[in-house]
Amino acid sequence: MDQSRRGREHATALTGQFSTLEKAAAPPVSTTTNGSRRHSAPPRSSYPLGENPFNPRARGVRHLKFAKSRDVVVSGGHSDCVYFNHDGWLARYKILHRGSRQIMDFVLPGQIFGLPACVFHQAPYSVLAITDASVSAIPFDMIDNVFERDPALAKALFWSAVQEAAILGEHLVDTGRRSACERVSHLLLELFVRLNRARGAGEMTFSIPLTQELIADALGLTTVHVNRTLRALREDRLIAVDRRSVTILDFEALSLMSDFERSYLAELPRSGREVAAQQLPPYSAAASRA
Repeated sequence: MDQSRRGREHATALTGQFSTLEKAAAPPVSTTTNGSRRHSAPPRSSYPLGENPFNPRARGVRHLKFAKSRDVVVSGGHSDCVYFNHDGWLARYKILHRGSRQIMDFVLPGQIFGLPACVFHQAPYSVLAITDASVSAIPFDMIDNVFERDPALAKALFWSAVQEAAILGEHLVDTGRRSACERVSHLLLELFVRLNRARGAGEMTFSIPLTQELIADALGLTTVHVNRTLRALREDRLIAVDRRSVTILDFEALSLMSDFERSYLAELPRSGREVAAQQLPPYSAAASRA
C-alpha cells in the first residue's frame, strides 16, 4: 500500500470521528408538574422555555455581518454577547506593547467564541475577521444558567471549552518546542481535520484563506521562514499548494514528522452527542451589517 493511500485511509478514519458544534443545539425540553411536585420559577436571566439561544432565530439573538479585517471582540473591552460563527474565518490574537502580534487560534464556521470577554472584566484577547463573516450575537444572560436549564447543551458547551484549551495547548508546544517545518505541518494537519468535519471523508484538498503573514503570526515565525518552509514541503511532495488550496499528499509522513496526534481534537462524548440531534436553521441572508 503506497504512502498516499495510507494517508487517505488515515485521514478518513480520523475525520469520521467528529461532529460539528453547530449541530450541538437541541432545544431544551420542559417537564410537566403534577399535584405533588412544584417547579420553581425560572431564573430571571433564563432563555424562554423551548427556545435555544444558539438558534439564530431565537428572540434576542442579533444577526451580524463583519467585513474582513474588522474586530469583533477588542482586547481590554467587555462584551455582553457570546458569538456563534456561521461562516467565514476569524482569528483570536493579542498585540504586544512593541506592536508584534500573536495569533492564538483560528475560529472556523460552527464555533462559539467571545466567552472570556463576557466572563472577565476585560477581554484577554481580540477576535478579528480575516474573511467576511456572518455571526449570531447571543446575549450572555441567555446562556448564563444553561447548566441549570439544559444540562445536555451545557455539556456540549463545556466540551467545546475543553477542546479549545487543548488546541491552545498544542499551539503552545508549537511555538515552544517544534521546528519551523514541524509547526507548519502541524497547523496544516490541524486545520485539515477541523475543516473536514463538515466535508466528505477522504477528501485531501482544502481551502484556507490564510496569508503567509497570518501563518507566521500564528506560529511565531517570519513570513520569509514560512515561505521557505512551504516550499520545502512542496519539494518533498508532502503537500501541494495552488493559491489558497492545499492538498495533503502524505498525511502519514506529515503526522510522523510533526507529532500530530488526533486525541486533542476528540469528538463529543456520547452523552454530549445526543444533544446534536437537531441542525441549526441556516443563517438568514437578510442579516444586518454590523
